[in-house]
Amino acid sequence: MNLPKISITTVGLRIAIPALLLITTGTHALQPSDEARKLIDEWVETRQIISKERSEWQIEKELLGKTQALLDSEVRRLDSELADLKASESATDAERSGLTEDKEALKSAAAVVGDSIGSLETQLKEIIPSLPTPLIEKIKPLIRRLPDDPSDTDLSLGQRVQNIVGILSQTDKFNSTITLTSEAREFDSGKVVQVTTLYMGLASAYYVDDSGVNAGIGTPTANGWNWTAMNDHGGKIKQLVEIYEGTGEIQFVDIPAQTTQL
Repeated sequence: MNLPKISITTVGLRIAIPALLLITTGTHALQPSDEARKLIDEWVETRQIISKERSEWQIEKELLGKTQALLDSEVRRLDSELADLKASESATDAERSGLTEDKEALKSAAAVVGDSIGSLETQLKEIIPSLPTPLIEKIKPLIRRLPDDPSDTDLSLGQRVQNIVGILSQTDKFNSTITLTSEAREFDSGKVVQVTTLYMGLASAYYVDDSGVNAGIGTPTANGWNWTAMNDHGGKIKQLVEIYEGTGEIQFVDIPAQTTQL
């Protein structure tokens, strides 16, 4: 007897199994033939394979779904970072533009300063002799840095500006305070006496020795300070010094004053 050919597909199995049962029912209803049993085993095995493949496909489907979700999340993250980067680039461009404008403004300002700094240095050198000796001693390192020829110097523009600012700053500070100092003063007789000098800013100064015998007043000139003896006022000048030092009683002291127009 020729049995129908069994197919692996589900449709073939559905056709083959009923036909097999019809055939076996008519011949050996209680004891299926070996060939029929073999076909049934193959059918069962095929069903198991199909079930296994379906199970594996379900697992793969779930993995693919999770992978897809992960990739979608990564794409969204990259899109967000790209948007942030573009925004940052825009901000950077604006900042760069602002810095460029600032740089050009500084260049223009530097050009103006560069054109006038030589004149400022020359003027400073001209007024230095009229400054009080204690101030000159203090700013001497800055004075040395003033170029002999402003048009030919190795100093940068920044260094030259800093030097001028330093001199003017110390000069302004001295001018706004009273300065007490001890000096050795030589008189016309050739005698050198240690005196205490009280500078009233840059305008004038009074000196007196410990005995109160040698005293006088000083005023600035273009070539240095001019000192005039006022020995008759030695006691009052000494009293003024003591008031400043805090050792004398605070009171009004009547002494002559002088000013000089430079």
